[in-house]
Amino acid sequence: MESEFHVRRPALLGGLLFIVSAPVHFVVTQDVSIAIAAVTLGMIGGAYIGFGAQASDSKTLALELLVAVLFGMAALAGLLWHWIAIPLGLALHAIWDLLHHKPIVGARVPRWYIPFCVIYDLSAAFFLVMLYAF
Repeated sequence: MESEFHVRRPALLGGLLFIVSAPVHFVVTQDVSIAIAAVTLGMIGGAYIGFGAQASDSKTLALELLVAVLFGMAALAGLLWHWIAIPLGLALHAIWDLLHHKPIVGARVPRWYIPFCVIYDLSAAFFLVMLYAF
């Protein structure tokens, strides 16, 4: 599903999105920062629901829904259990992105989306670990 929308440098754009969104975590309390990160993970995890809905078979949609629920559970675990679940969820989401690259599994996604999301996910995961652990 190669859409008409094209991003020329998706990895750069993912990095820029991270740079623009990260500073908010320095001006709020850690609890609010964790809540923002959890909501972000939930939204990122849910992005593939739209791609799954465009698939021609219900198995692909069901798989994408299931995985979105798992990322939502990681976000909730980050809120209720320990913050480490959020960067772990982001790192796992980067792997989920990469699995869609060929595509190995799941819905077809625009080619630009994979590097965009992988860079954002891994940057945010590393940043959150550094922010909360040190």
